Amino acid sequence: MQSGLEILSWSFWSPETRDPAKWAAAIADATTAAPVPDRSIPPLHRRRMSTLSKMAVGLALEVTGAEPADFLVFCSQHGELKRTQELLKSIVAGTELSPAGFSQSVHNASAGLYTIIQSSRAPATSLAAGAGTFAYGWLEAEAHVAEQPGKRVLLVSYDEPVPDEYRPYSKQTERAHALALVLGAAQRDGLTLVSSAAREEERRPIAPLFMAWVLSAAPAFEVTAGGQGWVWRRAGP
Repeated sequence: MQSGLEILSWSFWSPETRDPAKWAAAIADATTAAPVPDRSIPPLHRRRMSTLSKMAVGLALEVTGAEPADFLVFCSQHGELKRTQELLKSIVAGTELSPAGFSQSVHNASAGLYTIIQSSRAPATSLAAGAGTFAYGWLEAEAHVAEQPGKRVLLVSYDEPVPDEYRPYSKQTERAHALALVLGAAQRDGLTLVSSAAREEERRPIAPLFMAWVLSAAPAFEVTAGGQGWVWRRAGP
């Protein structure tokens, strides 16, 4: 009987802290802004990448290291919205579009960059599913592990605040963050996810809150995002 997923390795970053357990308090009283941890990215790629891609790829490289994953899931609600905005401004101004900017404005840009840097041929998917994007990414990883229990999945969830022009249309508290997980089938006491009735909407990103729960002793993490309720639990023996 499957006992959910096991987190084999993880890495978290936000401008305020690299400790998910301190994240909620840190964003409430943010006084520092740490740079994105991008030293693992080769300089040739690093200087062409957006901040968002550096967040995703940098953490993905940290957690996989010399043992690449068998399946890749990159999750971002907004994706490269800032790059897209720059392209739209160029169109309005009647100036030539940047080929590099265009190629890295697509939603699977970070996944593609990671596979190039890591020389990975693993299948990859890029998800955008509103405020609950991280939960849907987890389901994607869980489905792959259910079909191939011996395989490892890299799950990366990352986002940054939308540009000022779009903020009136967002009901969420936008915060820059990235979480990278390597997941595998748990022999026992793994983490399971089920849907639940919607309750009060969580306005903050749920990936950092999820990781804070993992590091705690609480038996369950219940959250509503995008009008859908979700419950993670620690599976029993």
